[in-house]
Amino acid sequence: MMRLRVSILLVVSLLSFVFSFSQDKSNKGKEFWLGYGYCWVFDMEAPTNTQELVLYLSAEQPATVTVSVNSTGWSQTVNIPANTVNATIRVPKSGVDDARIFNEGLFNRGVHIVSDTPIVVYAHAYNNMVSGATMLMPVETYGYKYYSLNYSQSTSGSSPPNPPITTTQNGPAWYSWFYVIASEDNTKLEITPSDTTRNGWLPGQTYTVNLNKGQLYNVMGKLGPSNKIVDASKDMSGSKVLSVPGADGNCHPVAVFSGSGGIRLCKNDGGEYMQQQVFPTQAWGTRYLTYHTLNNTTTDINDQFKNFYRIAVSDPTTVVKRNGVVMTGLINNFYYEYLDSLGGDYIEADKPVLMGQYTPGGNRCYLASQFAYGDPEMFYLSPVEQGRSDVLFYATRNANIDFNYLNVIVSNAGLASLRLDGAAFNPANIRPHPNHPGYSVAVARILGAAAQHRLVSDSNFTATMYGLGFFESYGYNVGTNINNLNHYSTIKNTFNTTTNIDSFTCPKSPVRLFVKLGYQATSIHWKLSQVATMTPNADSIINNPVPVTTELINGRTYYIYTLQQDFSFATTGTYFIPVSFTATVIENCSQTEYAQVKVVVKPGPVSNFNFSSPACLKDSVYLTGTAVPGIFTLNNYIWTFDDATTQTTVNAVKKFATAGNHDVRYRVIATNGCVGDTTKTINVFDSPVANFGVTNPICQTDSVFLTDSTLISSGTIASWQWNFGDGNTITRTNNSPFYHHYTAPGPYTISLVVNSNNGCKSDTMRRSINVFISPIAKFGYSGNICVTDSIRFTDTSSVAVGTITSWQWNFGDGNTLIRNNNSAFWHPYTTTGNFVVSLVVFSNNGCKSDTFRRTVSVNNRPSATMTNTGLPCIDSLQRFVSSYTAGASPATWWWDFGDGQNFSSTTSNTASHSYSTGLTNITIRHVVNLGAGCVSDTATFSIPLINPNPVASFTVIADTACVNKPVQFNSSSTGVTVWNWNFGNGTGTNAPPFIRTYSSANTYNISLIVANAAGCRSLPVTNSITINPNPSINAGPDKFLNTGGSTTLDATIANPSSYNFTWTPSTFLSASNILNPTATPDITTDYSILAVDKITNCTDIDNVTVNIITGLYVPSGFTPNRDGKNDVWQIPGLALYPDALVQVFNRYGEIVYQTKDYNSRPWDGKYKGTDQPNGVFVYIIQLNDAEKRMLKGYVTIIR
Repeated sequence: MMRLRVSILLVVSLLSFVFSFSQDKSNKGKEFWLGYGYCWVFDMEAPTNTQELVLYLSAEQPATVTVSVNSTGWSQTVNIPANTVNATIRVPKSGVDDARIFNEGLFNRGVHIVSDTPIVVYAHAYNNMVSGATMLMPVETYGYKYYSLNYSQSTSGSSPPNPPITTTQNGPAWYSWFYVIASEDNTKLEITPSDTTRNGWLPGQTYTVNLNKGQLYNVMGKLGPSNKIVDASKDMSGSKVLSVPGADGNCHPVAVFSGSGGIRLCKNDGGEYMQQQVFPTQAWGTRYLTYHTLNNTTTDINDQFKNFYRIAVSDPTTVVKRNGVVMTGLINNFYYEYLDSLGGDYIEADKPVLMGQYTPGGNRCYLASQFAYGDPEMFYLSPVEQGRSDVLFYATRNANIDFNYLNVIVSNAGLASLRLDGAAFNPANIRPHPNHPGYSVAVARILGAAAQHRLVSDSNFTATMYGLGFFESYGYNVGTNINNLNHYSTIKNTFNTTTNIDSFTCPKSPVRLFVKLGYQATSIHWKLSQVATMTPNADSIINNPVPVTTELINGRTYYIYTLQQDFSFATTGTYFIPVSFTATVIENCSQTEYAQVKVVVKPGPVSNFNFSSPACLKDSVYLTGTAVPGIFTLNNYIWTFDDATTQTTVNAVKKFATAGNHDVRYRVIATNGCVGDTTKTINVFDSPVANFGVTNPICQTDSVFLTDSTLISSGTIASWQWNFGDGNTITRTNNSPFYHHYTAPGPYTISLVVNSNNGCKSDTMRRSINVFISPIAKFGYSGNICVTDSIRFTDTSSVAVGTITSWQWNFGDGNTLIRNNNSAFWHPYTTTGNFVVSLVVFSNNGCKSDTFRRTVSVNNRPSATMTNTGLPCIDSLQRFVSSYTAGASPATWWWDFGDGQNFSSTTSNTASHSYSTGLTNITIRHVVNLGAGCVSDTATFSIPLINPNPVASFTVIADTACVNKPVQFNSSSTGVTVWNWNFGNGTGTNAPPFIRTYSSANTYNISLIVANAAGCRSLPVTNSITINPNPSINAGPDKFLNTGGSTTLDATIANPSSYNFTWTPSTFLSASNILNPTATPDITTDYSILAVDKITNCTDIDNVTVNIITGLYVPSGFTPNRDGKNDVWQIPGLALYPDALVQVFNRYGEIVYQTKDYNSRPWDGKYKGTDQPNGVFVYIIQLNDAEKRMLKGYVTIIR
């Protein structure tokens, strides 16, 4: 049984069938096989066996890859990080693990590559004389039928217009070959060579070969006896390989590789090795775009470097067009061959074809000159329909490759997004394809070390990678889909209203399945039962099916078949529906191919709805659709009810005819046909019947008695909703009888609605009642009284309807009275207290009023006196206190203040009042009132005089407002007995005039309040004074002067321009009004300097002494405390001895000071910059005069 598995994604347009790629088989996979194809350097030219077969393992995800050689113990495992390439594995070429293929026949040494994640693999055989590479295809792409596509071994140019060649071009043992490798046991092959083979197989004869997993069978073209062209290896192009039923009865997929052990395409080529894995016939296409390789160092895309091409057909009747022109000259009923037209070609065919591209060496075959870079190479092109949008590939530097080039053919729409390693192509290296206006050619030179690269676009492309070295080359297809192009599939969502194709369906959405076959089927078996979630899923076998239509896809006719029914899937996911197709043209075990139709079911719109609850039989049920469209656009809605009715609106309203459970289905339909489908069960409940009884009529002050008599057929009553018609409602949870009171008369309608435990409401039950109006009791009275007096009562009761017939009085003192009229009357009270008087009246219809009550007070007659506190001054507050305090009866305290002002209070027995003018003999009157007829006698109080307040005033006199200078305070206020001063820096009670001084400079705010003998106080009066600082003058250090000498007085002061100066005495001074005059006294003189501020007149004075030296004098101490006075040890008269040496010793005998220039730098009490301690020091003064006198003594430091 043949095991061809094809994964097809169903894609179709609603209006027409659209060509689509639905499989995803490519050169990326987890398992690969290859052989170590024969190369002439194995044994034909010394040094032999110098080639290497290296594997380039390119990973996008982290991968663990194991490479092994069948029937040997050789194995290597590598761990490859994501987005890197491993190029370390070299297939063994010697010893017990030798994997090389030397001869024709069966070999056990298949090379097996297994990865735990998908990878891309390239194989490259090379040394310093040969280089040939191939892209590997994973096992899931293997087929059952192949044709070998090689190249002629006997010419330098293959075909015209090349000149005839008369010299040997291809060396001995440069075999054309192909081999088949099995990926499964029990593989049986039928091989039909196109020409005589090395072991004697004849052309056109079919030979059977049996292989197990990892075995391969190698076929080589026969060689002649000489090295002449006519004896070159036979070209194995056109040899056919077919997998047939093996020992297990099944056909098994295989891989086929074609190549040459050595070949020259052109005269003087260097000779090269070729190997490529062949596409199975099921992956051949009908459209190819070509562009020649480059053979220059400048990446010149317009370089005229012609390539050779072969177009292989499996059916000689295939019509092939090159740039729109039908090709002729089919060679061996298998291939067309041509030299390209420099700018690239567009190849079309009505049946699948395979295309090989052959690049010559640098001499380009048709030129006399020779370019040393490049050598022959072969690679198979991808048809346009097998293009990819994202590929990883590897650019190597092995075999001394200097130039790596990438050729890309992409649609114009995909050109803008085309990126190599994230970078756009150089516009100079892009040109329109000359024979297909919808496509462009992009070329890039890949620089740098050997590395993995990534090519991406938003559109599919085809591409080749090739490298040039010094008489070396390699090349391969960088990446391709390897889908079975005999089959396509589509789906059609039944409800799709757009012209867009359907790439997926959704759960519960009706969909139809279609298959497109490249041949007319004699039987189709739909194995629907293998998809449990599909409905319906019964298998269907259709013999001699009739296609619904045909479609021309890329020039090839496809027959379209379908099952004339809708299907749906219960859940999301990816489902594979097995389908087998039988046709007479299928060349395999049972003339049957097997496919798995891939159906992608994605989440559709979410259908949901809410309905009004509860659902009651007597009411309509409101259904609200709450669909979530997600990525979809909704355009249809269907409600389906269990009574076979439907509604096609977003929301629905339904009234059910019977109680019980009802299924409601709600479907929302998107424009692409995806359906959101949900069904809910609605339980429709019967409704209760409300009823009740009521007492009637009643009075306004009475209550109505209500009794419930509601009925329900099923369930229970959960609540009773009463509306009494008076604005009051109540919801009860039981039906026990109860009362309701009406506060107003009139007719009322009582209504009842009951709710069942299911939430269903009854209709409203209503009953009417009449509430008679009640009379309103009310009366007035003459007011509160004193004991033994009477109160007059006046009735003001009323009734809206009818008349009042009885008045029942209660006077609160134990006396009651029933009257039959409402005339006014008096009632006496003989005791004191508060009495509540109440009245109830009755109408002629028997209705009774509410009780009306009022409280009256009966008091003893009050007695009041008053007291007074407060100063008898204008605006001083006088406080008056009544002797009567609040009692049981409300009181009013009334005051007359004697100045035309009065005041009353019902809350306090005190009153406050101030007089705004001076008055004499004021009489204040006071009365307490407890109500009408109950008033105290009038109390009086006299104030002889309201005194006026004194007025405060003062002046400040200061000649100079300076620190510590006297300031005089005067005041003109009269009648004052108390003085309260605030001087700004203290207070006082001084009676002016008086003197005060301020010890610090500042502005002082001075205030005064005075009072007279009556205690009346003035308002405060304020004034301010600014006390200025005194200057700080320093007369400078005392001076020592020889008789007849002069000195400058070193007085100092800050800002000297602000002051006037006066020296006294002025004798022997150069000037007496400057800061630093020159002094020339002839006797010791004390001088003082006075500094006067030019603005404030504030002063300061300091003294200095000018000493006249009449002889040498050594002081016994000094005070170096840095106060500017006596800070150095001055020795008067020493200036008379200019050669004198002064030395000072501490108590340890250590010299702490010495100098011979003492007058210019006298001792400051320091040693080496450090202050010496207080104490006695020894000095020695050598005068160095004619007598050589020496002075010794003690000097004391005092700080």
